[in-house]
Amino acid sequence: MRAGRTEPTMPEGKGHRLRSSGSTVVPVRRQRLWDIIMDEARLSAAIPGAETLHRVEGEDDRTYAADVSIGVGPIKGTWRVTARFAEEIEPSHIVLFGGANGPLGKSFGEGWIDFEPVEGGTRVSYSYAILISGMVAKVGGRLIDGAADRLIDKFYERLAKAIRAERRAAATAAD
Repeated sequence: MRAGRTEPTMPEGKGHRLRSSGSTVVPVRRQRLWDIIMDEARLSAAIPGAETLHRVEGEDDRTYAADVSIGVGPIKGTWRVTARFAEEIEPSHIVLFGGANGPLGKSFGEGWIDFEPVEGGTRVSYSYAILISGMVAKVGGRLIDGAADRLIDKFYERLAKAIRAERRAAATAAD
């Protein structure tokens, strides 16, 4: 799916185009991080604003749907977010396709996530290309760019916090 491409493909259409990339280190071994991300309950706990998260039944691949409350400046609402894990190469990378539908607009795009073992844990590198349309694109284009990166940072912060809590619980249980 990624073969021969250097970055996610931007969807066609009119609207606000959002493209970004970055990386962070999560303090856990790569395989364990993969297992956490593949666990619906643990993944849900890391998603900022997630009210629900469930696997979409009947799909041949791993597809999730979630209701997520997001607020960016004056733009607030609950969006139905879907993500399809289109390519999973355990434990090194994932290709996602997904989007969000909400009261003020919708989005669709592609994201790549790579997991690389490093000193102190796993470097998670990500890149994405998203097309956003509707009122949210017209009013909040500039706000969205910064907010997207903050939401991603918050996801990884929550994930690291959950991992630390699991470690503490395991240590307490072992005592």
